[in-house]
Amino acid sequence: MKYGIITIGSQGDIDPFIALGKRLQSRGHHVRIAAFRKFEEYIRSEGFEYAPLAGDAAEVIRLLIGEAVSPFQYFRNLETLLNPVKDKFLSDIVTACEGTDAILYSLLGAVSWHVAEKLHIPCFRVFFFPADPTGEFPAMTAPAVPLGPIYNRFTFACGDLLWTHSTRKLLNGWREDLGLPQIRPFSFPYRSLHGKPVPTLYAYSPLVAPKPSEWDENRYLTGYWVCDPKPDWEPDKALSDFLEAGSRPIYIGFGSMVGSSFGQILDIVLKSLCATKQRALLSAGWGGLEGQHLPEYVHQVGSVPHERLFRHVAAVVHHGGAGTTAAGLRAGVATVVVPFGGDQPYWGERVYQLGAGPKPIPRKKLNAERLSAAIAQAVGNREIIDNAGRIGEKLRAEDGAGNAVKIIEQITELYSG
Repeated sequence: MKYGIITIGSQGDIDPFIALGKRLQSRGHHVRIAAFRKFEEYIRSEGFEYAPLAGDAAEVIRLLIGEAVSPFQYFRNLETLLNPVKDKFLSDIVTACEGTDAILYSLLGAVSWHVAEKLHIPCFRVFFFPADPTGEFPAMTAPAVPLGPIYNRFTFACGDLLWTHSTRKLLNGWREDLGLPQIRPFSFPYRSLHGKPVPTLYAYSPLVAPKPSEWDENRYLTGYWVCDPKPDWEPDKALSDFLEAGSRPIYIGFGSMVGSSFGQILDIVLKSLCATKQRALLSAGWGGLEGQHLPEYVHQVGSVPHERLFRHVAAVVHHGGAGTTAAGLRAGVATVVVPFGGDQPYWGERVYQLGAGPKPIPRKKLNAERLSAAIAQAVGNREIIDNAGRIGEKLRAEDGAGNAVKIIEQITELYSG
């Protein structure tokens, strides 16, 4: 079989598909991965066919996952992102899907659902956070207020309507060009295709986020999709010397989230480290560290595999992205989450409810006092440390990518048969 993967977003949206793709390849399948040009070299280096997508990964993060992005802003920003490159982007989607037997797509790659309809092939929704309606919690971008199941379901319904409204405006002309009927107002067709439910693969562990009771058998919680760490990776001499020079450091990294508030956040981080007397590995991934004078108890790290690095730390502090949260939990270390937006508040709350870290600190409320208190809990609270260790052991025993491949093969074979 030839599988097309459409993934739009940051590195955290690419890595799980790399893990899945390798497992599909090991079963004799061909895998083509479509993503922004930023990730072309990485995807090719991992042994996959690459297909380009017009767009900018940094702008996607800034406009769709950044600070204070409300549901209405999200869809306005989605139009802002797509309008300048719409024709090229849609053409790229069609090209990426042509010649495949099935398509797998992330949330922002949902436009490929239309191509699957055109080509009469199956597709799979792949999500890294809960995206289907439930009364147990609100939709990810909705205000997390405790108003109960009716409110929670209402937020998902609003999201569906907003999504349909935006996609109708942007895509109906394109659908006509493809020979497809227009999307009707007040509909949400994306959960079914060709008269069948679209199977949804949730690439996270039910141990971390249990399956809501309303979800049917077409929604699969597979476990995390994680690549085996590269066997030849070793810390460079500077990192190795730092790790051996004292107590286990904590890891601090906010991915692509920081943006213009870099200076303020760096000041908060350094004050908190001084107050808690902690050594730290500071990820360069959140930008602006070039030329910064860091104290001797702080070491800057670049692109280092979390699966390996987190084995050497006492705790992790990050933005709560699904991938970084998974890596920290799998490593069995306490986690401090500072959510900026999107699904990050949800994962921060899940970490707290699991007892694997202190209560998350929303970015708007982040200061040195709060971060210091959270770090002190993460490295000093024996209950949190033990809980994190137990959860990590269970998560490392899962085979999420293997579970997903079995589901994908079974459904694709039934579809083609």
